[in-house]
Amino acid sequence: MKIIPYGIDSFSELRQHDYLYVDKTRLLYELVRHKIPYFLSRPRRFGKTLTVSSLKAILEGRRELFKGLWIDSSDYDWQPYPVIHLSLASLNTSSPEKVEEELLNEVKNIAAQKNITDIVASSSSQYFKFLIQKLFTREQARVAILIDEYDAPILRRIS
Repeated sequence: MKIIPYGIDSFSELRQHDYLYVDKTRLLYELVRHKIPYFLSRPRRFGKTLTVSSLKAILEGRRELFKGLWIDSSDYDWQPYPVIHLSLASLNTSSPEKVEEELLNEVKNIAAQKNITDIVASSSSQYFKFLIQKLFTREQARVAILIDEYDAPILRRIS
């Protein structure tokens, strides 16, 4: 009997430890094959982070994590795409300046993880734009942008 993965929101951890997983890869396949922007909204604690983690693994071409699931036997091509995964879960919302500072640091950290160190920009939005452009130019592929916990700063601010 498989263990129910309470509190685990990493798809790779879930699959590597053989936790119970309800296969939703057919729905995720429908999302990624159309290559258009989506906004996924669900109630809190309803699997958004696990869904984003699963999408990231698909878009990165990590087929080994999907063995035995629907998408593994589909016609999905498993071409890896450059992925920017931005989580706003721990963003400090004490002031607009803090939000900007932390967003800029987060985007710089993502750039460093992608070995992109030559971006010069004064704002998080400019830095983010240049990061996307550089990834696209280097990889010659569309860049997937996954933003998780988009509601956390808002909920923290109003509570």
